[in-house]
Amino acid sequence: MEKCFWVVGGGLLQIPLIAEVRKFGFKVIVSDLSEKCSCKDLCDIFVHADIFDIAAHIKEAKKITKEGKKIVGVLAAGIDAPETMAGLAKNLGLPAVDQKIAHLVHDKHEFRLKLKELGYPYPKFVSISTQNIDHLEEFVNEIDFPLIVKNNDSSGSRGTKIFRKKNMPEISKMINTAINVSKSASALIEECWEGLEQTVETIFDVNGNFYPCFITDRIFDRSSGYAMEIALRQPTNLPVETQKEMFEIAEKVARDLGVKIGAAKYDTILTKDGPRIIEMTVRLSGGFDCQYLVPAATGKQVMRAAILTALGKTFPRELLEDTKHRVGISESIWPEPGKIIRIEGVEEAKKIPGVENIFFRYEEGETIEPYVDCTKRVCFIIVTGKNEEEARNTMKKVKEIIKIRTKKQ
Repeated sequence: MEKCFWVVGGGLLQIPLIAEVRKFGFKVIVSDLSEKCSCKDLCDIFVHADIFDIAAHIKEAKKITKEGKKIVGVLAAGIDAPETMAGLAKNLGLPAVDQKIAHLVHDKHEFRLKLKELGYPYPKFVSISTQNIDHLEEFVNEIDFPLIVKNNDSSGSRGTKIFRKKNMPEISKMINTAINVSKSASALIEECWEGLEQTVETIFDVNGNFYPCFITDRIFDRSSGYAMEIALRQPTNLPVETQKEMFEIAEKVARDLGVKIGAAKYDTILTKDGPRIIEMTVRLSGGFDCQYLVPAATGKQVMRAAILTALGKTFPRELLEDTKHRVGISESIWPEPGKIIRIEGVEEAKKIPGVENIFFRYEEGETIEPYVDCTKRVCFIIVTGKNEEEARNTMKKVKEIIKIRTKKQ
């Protein structure tokens, strides 16, 4: 019987996951709504389905199994579809996080209510929809400033903006944007915590044992009010004791929620009152972090550990050990918005020692939109060095060589 492993999503971040699955000798199933996705030609079976449509995935899984194939694992990594992963895995009798937990953490409103119930710190917030938007100014006065508007259940900082003073027309505009990008047609306004931000990645094996994977520093530019992530640093610069505290909080929250298997990933912030959880998900991180930056800097094989877990197998602790001891930096180039006339120097830049990957999301002839969320980034550049200074010098050279010329429209 032909054994298949199901990868939910077919974008750039699933390419290394598919490569890792291939090492096990499995055929690969990829599901994605776009028939032009990066992974369509890399898989054995392509399922044309919305990554959030659980019923469609189950329907297609039944067809595949009727054809005599055995689906041995399901994984959503680097893509916001852990609920689909959980629902499909449950239907197939495969190991995965509980679907109710996946749904809970995906809904920012519900997750904050759960943090409150469990006694964890949470930002003061109000959920906004078309039913109560007429009371927006009242809610804004209740939260006070600085406050942040954000979508309820979307990614990439869509519909997100920080406000440090009262501007009701702009706040109202951003609330409507956030509602429009949320699948639940709702948004949040909440107090804006201040401090350094991180990605904290962890995983539970099939026996419920907890493993810290890594912490990556996230650097933001909030000068325009938009939460623009401009860089990642791996490994974190945080003191060891702070890292330990963050991992302890991560484990405790996950266990209190009932997580017993699979990834538990957090967006955290180190405030003046200590570490705080901003958001949580039960999948591996995106943003080229887990897939490219972490392996390049540390050699950690988090994806392999996740695959083994999805197969119902334990994994050796060595997969999560730092074997390279390098510093990795991920940054972008931010040309003026407009139509891209020319991109120069990419191939030359790739030859620089220490350059690990350069990914472009836009091509010549395409239009760069204003930078209002993290999905508008043109490219991702990943470099490593024996220390941070070397990595940053390499990044500087890359940015000097690559030229992106645009024309305002």
